[in-house]
Amino acid sequence: MTVLFIFAHPDDEAYGPAGTIAKIAERNEVYVLSLCKGDRPGQENVWTHRSQAFQQSCIQLGANPILKEFSDCKLEYASTLAVIEETINQLQPTIVYTHNISDIHRDHRLVAECCMVACRPKPTGVVNELYFCELPASTDWSFGQIQPAFTPNVYIDITDFMDAKKGALMLYSSEIYAFPDARSVGAVETLATYRGYQAGVTRAEAFQLVFFRETKSKTISKSS
Repeated sequence: MTVLFIFAHPDDEAYGPAGTIAKIAERNEVYVLSLCKGDRPGQENVWTHRSQAFQQSCIQLGANPILKEFSDCKLEYASTLAVIEETINQLQPTIVYTHNISDIHRDHRLVAECCMVACRPKPTGVVNELYFCELPASTDWSFGQIQPAFTPNVYIDITDFMDAKKGALMLYSSEIYAFPDARSVGAVETLATYRGYQAGVTRAEAFQLVFFRETKSKTISKSS
């Protein structure tokens, strides 16, 4: 099975569902797409480090990295949708994970919207499951003022993959701040603990299921 994670920026995979990426990659072909190369406004020079960290992060998690060349905070609908549709057509993923559609970051919201369009369950569509994920300092900092607010209903136990998540995050030295900043290793651990106890496990990552489609199974002929 092929699983595709689609994000706006390098480091979104590490701050977001890195544990889930590592867990799924143990038994499936996993790809991680970053639309932007990481040249955030005011600190454009960090793009080289972020791009390299993204490649290393994905490989470390067991996934295949796909890095595009868009600039942070400059994503446009038509070009973003075109890249996402092209990637889905090429990889034929059964499951797609992406940003929460009500994140405070405009790029996240745009990517989520484009994913909903690209993954819509047409008869010829290949995607049977679509999920929104949460990112600290983006999903939580919208404070529910951008609707619909993130409402998790799927929890994945990442207890055995927390070290892999922290290892991926530590590759992004230019993006890590000291606790209690939301973009800190401590905050990521706290969120995983919180989502864990919600689901009755030690550490977890939370997702919102957008849609799930069970397609017809192939008929198996019995030999006479």
